[in-house]
Amino acid sequence: MYHLKMGRQLAVGVHARTAALATLAALLGALGFPATARAQSEDGSDSAPDDSLAAEKQAKDEQAPGDEAPGEKDKLPETPPEPVEAAEAADDNSPFEKDGKAHKFIGLRLRNVIVPKFMINLFADGGASVNVFMIGPEFTSRKNGLEIDLALSYADYSMDPFLFKGKNDDQFAWEMVSSDMKLVYFTSDLLFDVPIDEKGRFSLLVGGGVGIGLVFGNLYRAQAFPGPGAQNASPDDVSAWNKCSAGGGSPYCDFSNNHYGDYDEPSWINGGAKPSVFPWISFPQVSFRYKPIKQVQTRLDAGFSITGLFFGLSAGYGL
Repeated sequence: MYHLKMGRQLAVGVHARTAALATLAALLGALGFPATARAQSEDGSDSAPDDSLAAEKQAKDEQAPGDEAPGEKDKLPETPPEPVEAAEAADDNSPFEKDGKAHKFIGLRLRNVIVPKFMINLFADGGASVNVFMIGPEFTSRKNGLEIDLALSYADYSMDPFLFKGKNDDQFAWEMVSSDMKLVYFTSDLLFDVPIDEKGRFSLLVGGGVGIGLVFGNLYRAQAFPGPGAQNASPDDVSAWNKCSAGGGSPYCDFSNNHYGDYDEPSWINGGAKPSVFPWISFPQVSFRYKPIKQVQTRLDAGFSITGLFFGLSAGYGL
């Protein structure tokens, strides 16, 4: 009996150890291979993670151009960059002038000098207002807001007859004066630029100019007397006066000089009163400059000179 009882206990112990070992093996299996269990899909099929990523990439590649994801359709297309050549061409035409760089132009200048009668009467009696037109080529150089204009101008000082005498001369000293003189001026204007806008299209120029003119042509002067029945003729009515053909005929035609008939006044070089050279001085001078593009500039001029007021315009092309 004792041996039978010990045999049963031994069998029960062996069975318990076997059950414990089986349970431990099941736990180790569950802990040692979790990836295999998780890899199964919900529908029971097996699929590796790499296969899933490859399938997703293929689906995106095969997506039609119109099948964008929500929100992608609202994105605006990127603006293509401006071509470099077009940008450079725009800069080439910009009127803006950089400091430190010389900008040169060649063009044409036209001016009208007005010699008003009241200016003549400051020094003499009589006279008449005269318009003197000047035209010629002009060279301009600009740098750092400073402009220099060099010009060669032809000026026409032709004048119809008018009566003229000195301030201190008596009433019998009137002379009839006319001219077909021409001048060639060499002038230089120095102007300072005052910009009006940031793009360099508009600006004011302030300064002055100097020059010298060579005189050609004739200056005619002759003693004059009132015509018959016009003893009280006004000096402003030149048609009521006549030239003296010789001296001694009346108080108006005396022997104080030999200015009779078509007397032509000699130049300074020949001992006469007609100038051989004539200065040009202008101050102040104000100009309005308009430069639409880099290659073109225009200018309106106004100012005072020793011969009167002047107005003008010029246009130049960039070199």
